[in-house]
Amino acid sequence: MSERNYDFRKFLDEVHAKDLRDFEKTPEKNETVLDDSWTILLPENPSDFVVNTAKDLADYLFVSMSVSVRVKKGPSSGEKEIVLVPAGAPGKKRSFLLDAEEKRIKITGADERGLAMGCYYLEDLMTLRESPFIPFAKKLLKEPLFSPRMVHSSYGMDVFTFPYLNRIAHAGFDTVVVYVKDGGLAGHNGPFDFSPLIDMAEAAGLDVYFYSAVKNLYHPSDERADAFYEAQYGGLFKRYPKAKGLILVGESCQFPSKDPMTTMSISGQSEACYRAGGKPAPGWWPCSDYPEFVRLIRDKVRKYAADADIVFWTYNWAFAPEELRTKLIDNLPDGITVELNFELHDNKRIWGTQERALDYTLGLIGPSRVYRGEGQAAKRRNLRLYAMSNSAGKTWDIGAAPYLPVPQRWAERMEKLLAERENTGLSGLMESHHYGWYPSFITDMSKFLFWSNGPEPEEILRKIAARDFSGETADEVLSVWADWSKAVGEFITPIEDQYGPCRVGPSYPFLFAGVSLRQTFGMKMRFPWTAFNKYDIVFPEYKVVNDPNGLDTGIRRTNAEIRHLPEVIALWKKGSDRLEALLPKIPERKRARAQRLIRLGRFIGNTLVTTLNIKRWWKENNLLIMEEDPEKAQEILERVKKIAEEELANVRETLPLTEADSVLGYEPSMDYAAGREQLEWKIRQLSSVLEIDIPNYAEGIRISRSLRDADKA
Repeated sequence: MSERNYDFRKFLDEVHAKDLRDFEKTPEKNETVLDDSWTILLPENPSDFVVNTAKDLADYLFVSMSVSVRVKKGPSSGEKEIVLVPAGAPGKKRSFLLDAEEKRIKITGADERGLAMGCYYLEDLMTLRESPFIPFAKKLLKEPLFSPRMVHSSYGMDVFTFPYLNRIAHAGFDTVVVYVKDGGLAGHNGPFDFSPLIDMAEAAGLDVYFYSAVKNLYHPSDERADAFYEAQYGGLFKRYPKAKGLILVGESCQFPSKDPMTTMSISGQSEACYRAGGKPAPGWWPCSDYPEFVRLIRDKVRKYAADADIVFWTYNWAFAPEELRTKLIDNLPDGITVELNFELHDNKRIWGTQERALDYTLGLIGPSRVYRGEGQAAKRRNLRLYAMSNSAGKTWDIGAAPYLPVPQRWAERMEKLLAERENTGLSGLMESHHYGWYPSFITDMSKFLFWSNGPEPEEILRKIAARDFSGETADEVLSVWADWSKAVGEFITPIEDQYGPCRVGPSYPFLFAGVSLRQTFGMKMRFPWTAFNKYDIVFPEYKVVNDPNGLDTGIRRTNAEIRHLPEVIALWKKGSDRLEALLPKIPERKRARAQRLIRLGRFIGNTLVTTLNIKRWWKENNLLIMEEDPEKAQEILERVKKIAEEELANVRETLPLTEADSVLGYEPSMDYAAGREQLEWKIRQLSSVLEIDIPNYAEGIRISRSLRDADKA
């Protein structure tokens, strides 16, 4: 059945999935069995949060496990009780202690949110087991290994419902991030009151961090600065004192630095990192006066929120010398958190060439040289350290897919992140950027790995595969996931792909290089962004980038990618075919989930086909416009035509995938980039190239040939 745009939001709002129980399963000797005779027991005077936690657990048992239990408060009545104790467990915030016996389960939280996490852990155990069976446990202490764990919304930019917030909390995250500007009067989508969101998040057990998009007009030394920053940042936390943090990153909150290495002026977003006179704008350089800027903001914020977390993210200047980057960290004021990119800006030798991803990728695992150098600087300063890890499941490698279904690759990233707790003191994670968090088995895995006393990755992955498909097919599913994980590691997406076909998918335009009058006089079609698109973060005309920072020349890289991308594409397509062949062995109640994964694998494979085709297109079009020999030009034109026909077939193959699953082709900040409307536009655009532009150019070649023959005669 087809879905309408945004139907995927119904899934985001589904906190507890229906009918997860497998009634054929029987308990082991060391398992507690929950049935209708059990009671959830609350203290005498529970808070609203604790009451709602108990109701949530009862709802899970009813909706997912077909078990109906009572919720009561007061003294114990004897056996078969899940006893909820809001405080008293050892450990850090959000920790819990689990005691599970045959006829009594006790969950003790370090605090109320810890109690909730203990209840969610019971749900996770039952979901894995597909039955209301809980293994015996004696004083099992579970502590979060990272906090905060921050995500943006995949519902839409800064759009949250209470069920979605509740689901974010169930997934193990503790913080949501929203954009803010104009002193807290506006968000990403315009004028906005954040109070209802903060209250909803608190009720769900989540904190809220602001991500500054303030245009900072004055240098801290300017006489107008004090009043400006008081209004913008002091006013923000005066208006929203329950907000927990503020994130500052160069490109989003530039200021007119006096560092002579920069342009010393704020640039517009469209020209943001262009260099005027050979110098970057301040948002793209580790300016010597950033400490002064951060100190002023820190003081204005903490005037109203003494414990607010001020996060300084060094995203934008990895290309600058390490000496300057670490010197900046050395000079930051006390009480600041430093956030670092985990994997970016390392070079990798592959396919006989050298590649580098300049934006978020899983092609590189991390930690990068940039992270290691800046992380050690933060550790020397004893500053709290976070990483931008993307471990909620998505990167810019495939921008219009909801997540990358490559758990073995993600497990490698997660293991490295855990190691950095010791190496650099890493304590918190930003796990998604504005492409948001979409529920998947990737974060089901991370919830187990990012809490103490958890299983090994291989163990939890096999349990997830059996849960989602079947025990009979789990090994084959794991094999497919391993092949897909290999595929992600094989292709280091360069910047022209991350900001091009890999970002929007098969809707990416194929512009014919032999420009016609039709194109020149405004008749070429524009990419059909929806009315909700806020970011122009796509390069619509494909150009291979030559970057001196470690990249091989464009043509050598492109030729290597043209040779080897078919191998990567084959892994994705073969994986989807293998999963589809398993469908008869998968129980009927699990097939819809399996079919969604199959479509996701095909969508990613088709996105990579577009990426391969645009590289071939770029190369052949450049050859075409430079070739004056008519016969050779005609040969090239035939190759161009063949690429267009192959890409047209690829787009048509993608269309039913996006019609069947409304999340495919969607990205919160771009809205639909490869939905039905965009793919049908691409079909029209490419058809016009085949029907008009290529025949017109062929006519030019014919005229060239006739003129040449006439001259010879």
